[in-house]
Amino acid sequence: MGFLIGLLKRILKLLFYFVIFITAVILIPNLPPYTEFTEIKIEDTRPRIGVLSPNGALNNAQKLFNNKLIGPEAFQIYNDELYTGLATGEIVKISPGGHVTFVTKIGQPCTGLTQEHICGRPLGFEIDGKNKLLYVADAYHGIWKVDFKTDKKQLLVSPNIKIDGKQPKIFNGITLDKSGDLYWTHSSTDYDLSNGAMVPLSDPSGRLLYYNSKTNQSKVLLDNLWFANGVVISPNNQFVLVAESNKHRLLKYYINGPNKGKSEVFVAGLPGVPDNLRVLPDGSGVLAMLYVAYDEQNPLITYSLARTPMARKFLARLSLLIEKPFELLNEHFPHVILENIIYKIGHISSLDAIIPQISGIIQLDWNGNIVASYFNTDKSIGTASDAIVYNEKLYIGNPHSSYLALTSVPPLIEKAFRNSEKVSSSAFEKEELKKIKKGKVESVPVVDKAKNSENDKIKIVKTKETSESIPEKNSDLKAQKVIETPKEKQHSKVETVTKPKVKDINPNKKEAVSKEKAVENESVEQKTASKPLTVDKVNKATPIVKSSGTKQVEESKIKVPHIEKKQGKESTIKASQVEKKSADPPILTKGNSNVKKSEETRKVDKEDVLKTPQVKQRDPELKSSESKKQTTIDKNESHSKTKTLKSPQSVRDQIPVKEDIPSDRVKPSKETLKVIKKSGPVEIPNPN
Repeated sequence: MGFLIGLLKRILKLLFYFVIFITAVILIPNLPPYTEFTEIKIEDTRPRIGVLSPNGALNNAQKLFNNKLIGPEAFQIYNDELYTGLATGEIVKISPGGHVTFVTKIGQPCTGLTQEHICGRPLGFEIDGKNKLLYVADAYHGIWKVDFKTDKKQLLVSPNIKIDGKQPKIFNGITLDKSGDLYWTHSSTDYDLSNGAMVPLSDPSGRLLYYNSKTNQSKVLLDNLWFANGVVISPNNQFVLVAESNKHRLLKYYINGPNKGKSEVFVAGLPGVPDNLRVLPDGSGVLAMLYVAYDEQNPLITYSLARTPMARKFLARLSLLIEKPFELLNEHFPHVILENIIYKIGHISSLDAIIPQISGIIQLDWNGNIVASYFNTDKSIGTASDAIVYNEKLYIGNPHSSYLALTSVPPLIEKAFRNSEKVSSSAFEKEELKKIKKGKVESVPVVDKAKNSENDKIKIVKTKETSESIPEKNSDLKAQKVIETPKEKQHSKVETVTKPKVKDINPNKKEAVSKEKAVENESVEQKTASKPLTVDKVNKATPIVKSSGTKQVEESKIKVPHIEKKQGKESTIKASQVEKKSADPPILTKGNSNVKKSEETRKVDKEDVLKTPQVKQRDPELKSSESKKQTTIDKNESHSKTKTLKSPQSVRDQIPVKEDIPSDRVKPSKETLKVIKKSGPVEIPNPN
């Protein structure tokens, strides 16, 4: 009996001393942290029914790059590569084949996670693919802009400069608008990330800010947020969503429209702590990552602490009082063990020991309605900060793990990403499908206006030549160049310059294909001086050219032959090959319109067929006006500088064959390679 009484007295004495200690810690003034502790109201949690029913959609996650990627926090995709920020301060990219490459680092080289304040910790980043820029929100070092090409870094927001009288700490989320300005968040003004565990114990001090790239100034949009986190802009650029983690809700801030400058609750009572936000690629809504989820069997202590400010004050002061002696010792006697103790006491990762290892994803539409929820309950992921679909898999980051989690993509999320690909490439796919189905291309002439000069230059006609050949349908086609011309055009010569281009043709037209050659015909007997010739109605007068080769023909000038009018039949002629002189400018030769088939004429491939679309008959008035315009060219003009169109065979013969064979005596590069090791990035000699 005496033993029990003595034990009870000792317990009461210990309780008495403990109460005195608690009272002293709470009431003694000027003890850290130097912040306020008041009662905080939190909306009630939504019931776990319907779309929020517990499930294991993210269970059985695979671990990629185990012990190689430490603390992957956020994700972005650029040039089909996955970018992520690590706890060691680097931003790396992962190729589709699984190769990890160093991209950039804001902090300085360090020995490990215990020197996170030196390494830096990128919690959020945004990629401007158009300008090839990277915007990084480093928890310790502020907001930075990095040039992808040169790796040149520019500080945009310094952690040492106060904004509206308060110093930003724990730079967290960041997003880029269309004008190049930034919306960003910092989670606290009282603690940095090394003491991030104190933020849930203190009053809200996080903020949402707007950075103006022109003035290089930041403006506070929302204040007193309890751990401000991820931020995104709506597709219509009307409002911004920001995650308030410790209040388990998302806030909406209007940046345009009649409600500009106002804010409201977007969704509240989430069954977990929201972290990073991501706009679905198809624009249907937003994904909110739950850093930790909870239910009735796994409750969070946040609700209880929010209503008891004295308890939060005691825990915050007690933690700092325990940490302070180790900091003093480490300053005078630096040691790894002391660094580890300091890191474990105040860092936010130390909370993992007391919170449930359950995480999830909430899918919402732009009206704040919850569409679906996905949870990981088998602890294969643990806490989670961001998720993205890449290579048809769902990649999930855990800021306090040493791996990437990989799971199958839930159907609704997969649909959102697939629809985005269809929308973004619909226009391109339509054009490509047309090309594949037709298998043909059409050359449509385009006329460029030429200025009048002393030499009375003629107008230049540019034609677009095909890059692929189409086999002829009729094998009985004669080996000739056939030119179909309208009946109305008589006694005219037109000098043109053809420039090959490519364009699709109408599939209904069934025309033969040939390589373009110079064509000549009988000249007009009467030659008179006149104004420079113009090509009228080019789409009707200029022949459509189809080429079987992929080589482009150089710009040249040819003379269109004079065609005699025949009733009920199409006139056909043969073209003589024109050879270019080396010394004097090339002069076009004259052909005969009545040339008949003979053994002296050069045989032409069956593919070399030239046709022109049929032209409707025109009014007599139009005929007379056109006949006046289409006059002959002087002899002096015929001897002016001209270019002949080489035959495809001659062009092919003059193209030299050149093979570039790499030398086996290449000197090794003096550049070094950057390799990420567990201790940090290291530069090694280039083996090549």
